[in-house]
Amino acid sequence: MASIRTTNIGDTLTIKKIAQIYGSTPNGRFLTNHSNHTFSSYPKIDDPQRILQVNTMLNVISKGKAETKYRESYVTVKHNQHVFDIMASDLRRFCK
Repeated sequence: MASIRTTNIGDTLTIKKIAQIYGSTPNGRFLTNHSNHTFSSYPKIDDPQRILQVNTMLNVISKGKAETKYRESYVTVKHNQHVFDIMASDLRRFCK
């Protein structure tokens, strides 16, 4: 199970729940839930290039400490041409 402490640069994370890359700028892209749930904080993305299916592999390219870019720690990953962040609290939820 993925966690911020055990994840290192160069590791590969695997998506275990359908997710989406949300955000319009390279420095503001992050992983979110891909659903139409009424209480969802972010709208569902239709672009298939930004929807991550189960078993998608992500390469960890950096890590960030809390209060540097976000309120919590995060890892930056790359998948195809997309570079985005995964918050520490979302690692276990979306990755194995």
